Amino acid sequence: MEKRSGVKVMRTEIAVLAGPRRWGDTRESWLSRVPRTVKEALKTRTETVSFRMVKGLWYGEINDPEHHAARDVRRAAGIIAARNEALALAEKYRALIGGLNATDPNFYREDIARLERVARMLCGEGRPE
Repeated sequence: MEKRSGVKVMRTEIAVLAGPRRWGDTRESWLSRVPRTVKEALKTRTETVSFRMVKGLWYGEINDPEHHAARDVRRAAGIIAARNEALALAEKYRALIGGLNATDPNFYREDIARLERVARMLCGEGRPE
């Protein structure tokens, strides 16, 4: 039972990296996006995870949690998930900014400026001051 739950967790992480399946995707074409996504997320020069390793993780052929491919997939999935959460939070802040602007932009001027700065930082557009 423990082995199946490990495969399920790995599949969830791979799905985060592969992104949504498009209507024309096969499972192989969908999984083939993962090595490039891992490379970009970890900012490495070469792909540390091959397509064959991703397939092995997906189908449970590689079940060692300390295998380098499993570690890299977990780390990259965490980075992508955190980035997605930050973008979602930035969108909530931008909606809040719109509400404050609609209510009274002069009264909430400082709060609006602060929220805009935080939203830009969450999107990676600005630096903390």
